[in-house]
Amino acid sequence: MKSLAKFFLIGMPGSGKSTLGKKVAAELDLNYYDLDALIESKEERSISEIFEVEGERYFRECERSLLREVVSKQENYVVATGGGTPCFYDNLYQMNTSGVSIFLDPPFETLIKRLLNTNINTRPKLKDLDLEKTLKETYSARKPFYTQAKFSISSSKNEENELKQVLKSFI
Repeated sequence: MKSLAKFFLIGMPGSGKSTLGKKVAAELDLNYYDLDALIESKEERSISEIFEVEGERYFRECERSLLREVVSKQENYVVATGGGTPCFYDNLYQMNTSGVSIFLDPPFETLIKRLLNTNINTRPKLKDLDLEKTLKETYSARKPFYTQAKFSISSSKNEENELKQVLKSFI
């Protein structure tokens, strides 16, 4: 192995960060972390509950703290971040200076389709809203952060293979 390989998957909800991250990490024998799952475990409650009770600011501080813990690990891994993770504090800087950030950017129609096949109520920034309008506005606001990733994968057909190739080039 060349050196420590740390990968951070960023992108919109429904972009495949968790699904692809878990699958590709297992195939390449890398550790896998889901930042939202780590937050839920540490807080012993769901992301929705954290947003409802404590608010977004508290959630973002937890997110930043756990990202720093993961970044400090001396191991090879893939991290699926939350959709907003790179947009707050110095999170994107932390990811880009300690590893390789990869923006998963499938077509908009793919995001909608995937999200409609999940429990949208577990996503505090999307529930009870006009999904298509909210996604477009959110994407527009977050894109300047997402495009600072070191790599971008925009196909929904071969994204798993593309992700494997990017990761393999570093390990």
